[in-house]
Amino acid sequence: MDILNQFGINPLLLAAQVVNFFILLFILKRFLYKPVLKVLEERKKKIEDSLKNAEEIERKLQETNEKIDRMMVKTADEIQKMHDEAKKDRDVLKEEGKAEAQQLALQIIKKGEEQAKAEREKMQEELMSHMAEFVVAGMEKVIGKVLNEKAQREIVEKGIKNLS
Repeated sequence: MDILNQFGINPLLLAAQVVNFFILLFILKRFLYKPVLKVLEERKKKIEDSLKNAEEIERKLQETNEKIDRMMVKTADEIQKMHDEAKKDRDVLKEEGKAEAQQLALQIIKKGEEQAKAEREKMQEELMSHMAEFVVAGMEKVIGKVLNEKAQREIVEKGIKNLS
């Protein structure tokens, strides 16, 4: 103990300081260290949860992007199909229009031919009528007398038959 006294250490005071140190250590451990550890543990759990959530969100985002890409490809395919169908429909309508136009043109040509034929027949009838009048007039001059209507008709019909 002399050595302790030579260094100026009082053993009673040293024991009291050791007891104070352990009391302080106990108080700090109980009231400060455990709550700090608890807060740190909670933060650690929150960070882990946040990382898990971030990974889950990233995975879901990647899945969503893949779904969007698949939908875009599918939509592009559908649009292409619709475009092709529209093109086919347009071609079909175009062909139908051509067919209708040709049919209409044929009908118009047929009507025109019928009208031309009717006009030709009408002109032939008029020509025959005029010729009949000339024949009657010429006959009157040659014969010198006017024939009755029945005789005129017979002569005209014979002349028309000869011309035809």
